[in-house]
Amino acid sequence: MARVLVVGSDIQGEHALLQRLRTAAALPGETVRSCRDLDECDLLVIKDTPALRNAALRMVRERPRIQFWIEDQQGHLRHGQGHDHAVLDDEAIERALRHMPAAPAPIDEPCAARGAKAITRALREHLQARQGHAVLVADGLPWLLLDFELDQMVLPDGGASVAQRLSDHFDRLALHGIAARRYQQLAGDLPRQPLRPLLWQWGQHPAHWQDLDARLQRHARVKLLRWPDFRVLGHQHDSFRLCSLLLKRACSVDECSTLLDMPAEAVRAFVHPAYLCGYAALEPTSADGGAVRAPGTAGGSLLARMWRSVRQRGGG
Repeated sequence: MARVLVVGSDIQGEHALLQRLRTAAALPGETVRSCRDLDECDLLVIKDTPALRNAALRMVRERPRIQFWIEDQQGHLRHGQGHDHAVLDDEAIERALRHMPAAPAPIDEPCAARGAKAITRALREHLQARQGHAVLVADGLPWLLLDFELDQMVLPDGGASVAQRLSDHFDRLALHGIAARRYQQLAGDLPRQPLRPLLWQWGQHPAHWQDLDARLQRHARVKLLRWPDFRVLGHQHDSFRLCSLLLKRACSVDECSTLLDMPAEAVRAFVHPAYLCGYAALEPTSADGGAVRAPGTAGGSLLARMWRSVRQRGGG
C-alpha cells in the first residue's frame, strides 16, 4: 500500500495526482491512496514553491524512509532530494511505487473461502486446530495476515478501525491459505498483534450474522468450549456469567436470558464473537423443532425430580 501525502494542492488536484500515479504504476485503486499523517506516509508530494520546498526538506530529513517528490509548474514530477531532478516518467513512477515498503505483494495462492459464511467457518476451523497461516484479501490487496499457530495477526497497511472495516466489507473478503515462509515474507518487520481480541471486536459488529441468528431463533443451544481470552472479556460482568453457565451446559438464547435474567439481545451480542473466535459451538435444535425447557419449569424443576425419585423408590 503506497500512502501519499499531497501538500499545496486542492482536493481536485490531489485526486487527479493520485489517479495519475495509479495509472502510471498500473496498480489497483486502493493500492495508492491518500494519507493525512506525515508519520504514516510513504511518499510526500508538494507543489513547487520555495516555502513548501524548504519545509518539506526539513520534514523528510527527520524521516529518511519517506520519498519526496515535487510537482513543478508544468505538472511534471521530480525527485525533491539529491542531484537527479529529471522528470519522472511512468516507468520511474511505477518502479518507485512498487518498491515502497508498504506496497502490497500480489497474492497468488488459491482462495480457500469467500464471503461471510464461508470465512467464518474457515476461521473457526483454523482457530480450533491452531494450525496454519492465512491472509484476508479484498480487491486483490492483503488486509490482514493471520498466524493461527501463535494466535497472532499483522496489519499490512497499519490502518485504524480494522474491526469496523472488516465488518463493512465482510462480503468482499476472501481468505487465502499461505505457507509459513510466505507469511513471514508478507509480514516482514511489521508488529505482531494478538489475533483473538481483533476477531472478538469484529464479531461484535452487528452485520452478517443472519444465518447464525436464524439458528439461534430456532432454539439451537450454545456450548462454550473453553474460557475466552480474558483480554476480550475485560470487566464485562454479564459475559463472565454467560461463560460460567455455558461451560457447564449448552443453552439456547432464551434459556440464558431466563436463567441469568438478562436481555436476549445481550446474549446474542456475546454469542456472535464467541462463535467467530471458535470459543463456542452450536448444538442442533430438538427433533420436534421446539425449545429445550430451562430448569425451573414444571417438568424440570428440582421439586419434580425429587418427586419422581420418591415415586420410583416406592414402586409408584
